[in-house]
Amino acid sequence: MDIQPFESTLQFVLENNNKAFRQMFRDQIKGNFLIEIKMQIIRRLGTDFMKCYDFQWNFQDILTGKNNPPEYDICRFIIGIHHAHSIFLAKDKIRENEKNTQYKEQLIHEIIEKIRLRQYGSFFFRKNPIFPGKSFLYYPVPYDIFVLCMRAHHIYSKADDNPTYLWLIFGIIHNGLAVLSLMEDNFLGNAYPLCRSIIEMYFKLLILKDVPNACNSYEDFKAFELEQSCCSRKYPPEFYNKFKNRTYQEDNNKINYLHFGWVDYIEGYHNYVKESPYSLKGIITFLKEQPCLEQHKKIDILELFYKSCHAYTHGSTQIAKYPELHYFEISIMLYYTIRDTFLLFCNDQNVDPTIDGIDLISILDKDFDELYQQYQKYSTENFEAEQNKTAQ
Repeated sequence: MDIQPFESTLQFVLENNNKAFRQMFRDQIKGNFLIEIKMQIIRRLGTDFMKCYDFQWNFQDILTGKNNPPEYDICRFIIGIHHAHSIFLAKDKIRENEKNTQYKEQLIHEIIEKIRLRQYGSFFFRKNPIFPGKSFLYYPVPYDIFVLCMRAHHIYSKADDNPTYLWLIFGIIHNGLAVLSLMEDNFLGNAYPLCRSIIEMYFKLLILKDVPNACNSYEDFKAFELEQSCCSRKYPPEFYNKFKNRTYQEDNNKINYLHFGWVDYIEGYHNYVKESPYSLKGIITFLKEQPCLEQHKKIDILELFYKSCHAYTHGSTQIAKYPELHYFEISIMLYYTIRDTFLLFCNDQNVDPTIDGIDLISILDKDFDELYQQYQKYSTENFEAEQNKTAQ
């Protein structure tokens, strides 16, 4: 019996795979375009293809289906990034891009960048979401942020120092991964309460990273919260003593003070905050009094989104009509919080923020600029047109 040469066998496998991928993704992307880009990516990666995708199978991988097959993963990158670039574009413009050499080169370059980071990214993704929908986690900004979170988690596991605000950093990163996991499975409305929590922790971090005395007090109040809410369900005697001597006597609400009493230990805080000091509103007021104007812009945007999360947090809204709106809003909230948190953490730990020589922050900033420009164009008409698009 003749044995086919390896090259012929490989060609046969690729051709059959290509037929299967055309059928699998026929409702999401043009088949010829998908296969052309996929084959170009495999060629461009060359020997790096074997480095980016682990082909050393073991019984655990076989039994659990641990790894995404490489070609399938690449197809999802192509669809996700191409869809991200195509938001609010007319179908004619999308077809024009699919024939445009410069656009295809740009797409191939971006996808290879993402693949080189997959040990922190798509390596951890599901093969299929729990609920069908857009693969938003393969869109550039959510993917970049997922990689940042996983890299931060890796750094955190080896952190030597343990300042109080490190727990806030861990909370932001931990919740960020939870949000992205919900986005992956198309539980988009459920991500908003976690985003709200991330914003609150981020605002606290902006203050506490520069105020050691408040950090110590924050630890005390965290212990009071644990005792009151989880253990004895009573306020500890030390809390009553602090509450009795609180700076702002007009607020008699113990719960407010339990959550935010540590602000009494921030020098000058009550000089700026004359109303509702024991609240996130008070913290935002204080932050806006600080001299960094660039920070003010972020705070204004995050404050607006924090308020908009209210309906999702309290259950009156779960699913918006347009999934792209969720994609925009969640991505913006995570970008402004996790990007800064990651850089702060790397600086604190004296760790290079690049990942394997790749400047992901610059890539994220570029990807975010496109996303934000799209977000500024949103309207009911544009969202309706987006929903009516088909792949063919």
